[in-house]
Amino acid sequence: AMKAIQYIEEAGYEVIVFHAVGSGGRAMEQMMKEGIIGAVFDYAMGEIADDVWKVLRAGGPERLTVAGKLGLPQVLVPGGAEHLGILVPPNEVPEEYKDHKIVFHSPVVFVPRLNVEEIQRVADDICQRLQHTKDKAYFMIPGLGVGRYSYPGGVLEDKESDRAFFDRLKAGLPKNIEVIERELTAEDPVFVKECVDKLIELIESR
Repeated sequence: AMKAIQYIEEAGYEVIVFHAVGSGGRAMEQMMKEGIIGAVFDYAMGEIADDVWKVLRAGGPERLTVAGKLGLPQVLVPGGAEHLGILVPPNEVPEEYKDHKIVFHSPVVFVPRLNVEEIQRVADDICQRLQHTKDKAYFMIPGLGVGRYSYPGGVLEDKESDRAFFDRLKAGLPKNIEVIERELTAEDPVFVKECVDKLIELIESR
């Protein structure tokens, strides 16, 4: 995010940052409707994953729909959508996740990695929300991992789940959303720069 802010500001645009914790996504969507935001660099979709399960970062039913309905330029990256954030008693693993790869983001924020079936549900939900997109957009896929926990060697690395996620997204996204896949991590500056360049291309082609 810090790199993206730098690149966007260097191109002459003002940046408003929202944390992907549920309330942040809802505030962003509201400011789009109010005409304050003119283009969207949507880099984190953990709010969608958590909304499917109604847990910590849930972004609500409008999340990921407003920019498309309004025709705003948007570049999309499914950052953080490979896991959930669940509030738990300190260091307690819920019974239903004891067969998952897990990590604790903090003693009370439990993070399970989504398996193949679960992550396909997230992909389907993302694709359904993006059916509202009426203009061209870019969906950028970082093939080496959508979040730091699941990068190569990370505690939540799961290549089978990654592939199921990416394949389902590519099959279900509307045709006006161009999918670009790169064998980089979501935080690689090269990947971030290409994402920003695509957003600026959309803005300046209007």
